[in-house]
Amino acid sequence: CCVDELLQNTLPTMYSELEKCQKSLEGYLEQKQKAFPRFYFVSNAKLLTILSRGSDPLAMNEYYENVFDAVQYVEHDKKDKTIIHKIHGDGGVGHEVIPFVTPVKAVGNIEDWLPT
Repeated sequence: CCVDELLQNTLPTMYSELEKCQKSLEGYLEQKQKAFPRFYFVSNAKLLTILSRGSDPLAMNEYYENVFDAVQYVEHDKKDKTIIHKIHGDGGVGHEVIPFVTPVKAVGNIEDWLPT
């Protein structure tokens, strides 16, 4: 009797707090999508993962194909992993490789350096 009554009293409050958290998370993701519109094409779950790993440029390699069409991975400098020199396209053997004229410095928030 006491447990049921306790649950009955606390569940509505917990549900309300959960809704507040979900709205805050959606607002945060919307802010990131506005900063880099290609994030609109990524699911919220993947976007959350991308944002949580965005400060590690090497960890991003598995997510580039979710953000950009036909991009399999990017090539980092061997000494400084924050510098990106080339994009590798999809296509297996003989895939297209596009070198950057100016290397990209992948430092800071991902939505800041990814569009550069």
